Amino acid sequence: MLNSKIWLLPVLALLLQAGNGCRRNEVPPSVDGAAAIDLAARLVAFGKRCSGTEAYRRQADFIAAEAKAAGAEVVFQDFIQQTVKGEILFRNIIAEVKGRSRQFVIVSAHCDVKDLGDSNFEGANDGASGTALLLEMMQAIKRTGEKPPVTVRFVFFDGEECMVAYSERDGLFGSSYYADRMSAEEQRQCLGVINVDMIGDRDLHVTIPQNSDDRLSELALEGAEESGLDTYFSRSPQVILDDHVQFLKKGIPAVNLIDFNYGEANSYWHTDADAMDKISGKSLEIVGEVVFFMIWNVKK
Repeated sequence: MLNSKIWLLPVLALLLQAGNGCRRNEVPPSVDGAAAIDLAARLVAFGKRCSGTEAYRRQADFIAAEAKAAGAEVVFQDFIQQTVKGEILFRNIIAEVKGRSRQFVIVSAHCDVKDLGDSNFEGANDGASGTALLLEMMQAIKRTGEKPPVTVRFVFFDGEECMVAYSERDGLFGSSYYADRMSAEEQRQCLGVINVDMIGDRDLHVTIPQNSDDRLSELALEGAEESGLDTYFSRSPQVILDDHVQFLKKGIPAVNLIDFNYGEANSYWHTDADAMDKISGKSLEIVGEVVFFMIWNVKK
């Protein structure tokens, strides 16, 4: 009888780990920086991907096709909203990768770019970098041939950029619409939101803003430290208005991973300097590794 009890102990431990969605010695996937930067270039090639434009629609079709090829279930979330520039048809793209648990993490980025009129603004970092990372993360999961410990809902938001100036009626259109329409059950099942923005900077330093969930912020820093990447991440006293805020308002834990110092004194932000030569596949690898750590450890 004693021997049978000893034999049962490791079995019970494994069952408990399975119930938590985690497996012993499980290693998260790795992002391919070269593939991610190639995806960013393909996104930039669509041109000015401003909300409501044909370029944005073509980009949305591309994102959906790439996500489906990676095995995700994809739906468009379309809505028309009055803005200071008139009515605009917005389109969020939701790509879900099923995990071993019904509970899910939202990993989000915005895929629209700022309308800067006649400039040659590419939005390589502010728009394409986060979008490219999410697409490559789906491919990385597919390469493992295994399900993640929790379901991952990759959400590409439209309308993050304001038309004129951020206010209750201008900017964060897509994340506001999405968060407002989450059911009570979805809110219960959602373990948190990890929003990435401007994470391709060659001179990468992600500063996690003060208005981020403490536990998720600490989980990001833990992931960076365990991966030997802690020099690239820190917490900041700054408050950042970004897509994660709409979830915090609902009581859903959310964190924003952003490098809001793009060029000297943020001089590349929303200018023609935000081009492909200013972003790096290595930076996308670094952020991707930390986000994967967070997904794989969010239930522990």
